[in-house]
Amino acid sequence: MAYAFTVRRTEFTIGKLSRPDIVMAFIGESGSGKSTCINYFANYFSNSSFDRQNHYANMKVVIPNSLFPKPNFMANNQQHTERNVHDNTMSQTQDCSVYDFESNEQYIKVIDTPGFNDTDSKKDDKNIQKILQQISQVPFITAIIITINGTNTRLSTSIKATLSQLRGSLPDSVFNNLFFIFTNCTEETRNFDIKLLSEFKPSPERIFHMQNSLFSIKDKALLQNDRLVRKMEQTWDDSVETMNEIMDKINQTSAASVQEFGDMRIRRERLLTHKESLILKQRSLLDIIKQLEIEKSRLQNASNDRRDNQSFTEKKTINVIEIETKPYYSTLCTQHGKIQVCHEKCDLTYEPKANMAHFEHCAAANGKNCRHCKCGMNEHLHSYEIPVSKLKTIDEIIQSKKAAFDRANRDVRAINTSLTLLDFTRNALQVEVDAIKKDLVTTIRELKQICSNFNFLEELKSTIDKLRKEAKIATDVRAKDEFNNTADVIEQLATDFTSKTRVGNKYFS
Repeated sequence: MAYAFTVRRTEFTIGKLSRPDIVMAFIGESGSGKSTCINYFANYFSNSSFDRQNHYANMKVVIPNSLFPKPNFMANNQQHTERNVHDNTMSQTQDCSVYDFESNEQYIKVIDTPGFNDTDSKKDDKNIQKILQQISQVPFITAIIITINGTNTRLSTSIKATLSQLRGSLPDSVFNNLFFIFTNCTEETRNFDIKLLSEFKPSPERIFHMQNSLFSIKDKALLQNDRLVRKMEQTWDDSVETMNEIMDKINQTSAASVQEFGDMRIRRERLLTHKESLILKQRSLLDIIKQLEIEKSRLQNASNDRRDNQSFTEKKTINVIEIETKPYYSTLCTQHGKIQVCHEKCDLTYEPKANMAHFEHCAAANGKNCRHCKCGMNEHLHSYEIPVSKLKTIDEIIQSKKAAFDRANRDVRAINTSLTLLDFTRNALQVEVDAIKKDLVTTIRELKQICSNFNFLEELKSTIDKLRKEAKIATDVRAKDEFNNTADVIEQLATDFTSKTRVGNKYFS
């Protein structure tokens, strides 16, 4: 059945196209002719064509190329995301773009996606996430069209990587919605070995060939060659017939849910986050553990210093003057604070007040002055309390040891506070690391259920390599062991999930 397609401009159909009848996503290796295929379908849907009289005059381009550096037809409200259309070494499509068409009262949404195996390899993961996110935003997916350059003669590393990425990037639920277009060839001229697609298990009815090279012409002067133009017209007509067949098959295909695209994107984001977080958190954890060991060593040294200096006093015998009450009275000089005994056990009558007339008769008197203290006798009196010299043992502080004890005591308190904080941080980081490891296993298991072909070993290779590198540069034996052990477990985990359908639950135990 042939389809007569017309296009309705985006500004007129945006509302209705929120619920399309057909959703087609084009996916392929960079340079596989994906964007060219979309331009072909844009002309097919808009009933535009190449012919001998008008050549390219009526042809529509939604994605720029070397022949049409600017689009001349808008089928969406987005700007295209192509970069230098003259540079064939780089993927042209940078972001997903959506083009809306109408045909036989059917609304068709076409999704263009960034190329796999870009020469800018760091973008592959981001591009996969973009594809998963874009497809998860449409209500369903009818066809995923994989474009392959049919002129490839062998399974190069590039194509092998692309096919591996494709298998590991598509949920199992959409494998019944896969279509393959070999570009730049016919079925007779295709060099690519169809057996290389065996893991996709494609139906022969869903494998197509398109010699879509109309936009590859470098010199428009060639259009003066009538024989060449007739050949180009025939090539276009053959492509229209092929697109007719493709649309027939797509209309016979049941749409697939896109929920698993969203689920897969979320889990891949989690996996990417865990890959980076695990190394950073484990490194932080090991740094804290090392700091704890250093602080514990400092605490031991400070405790030893405190113990060694805790006896910071020593016994010393000194002479002390104590006041004793005697059964007799004695003559004391008031000028010496009543601690100068000038005549013990005086024979004069008791006189508690200073009195020259009385004390000049004391045995201590030498005229009007005292022979012992040289003070005047008018400064003397009698007292039953007299100073007595005695030997006394005291504890004398050794200042150097006391200072060392105080310093060690302060250090012990400060280090204990530091240890409490470090221990809290260590426990919190350990919980985080354990949670990352646990969720890593959960995420991988969930991804395996969504996409049985997901290559976890390849996905986690960079993480494993980074852990090995951390182990190599670590100076601490424990850190080396921790990084290597984690790398071993992740490698075993990735190997098990990559090679088996079901695996055990015991990892990071």
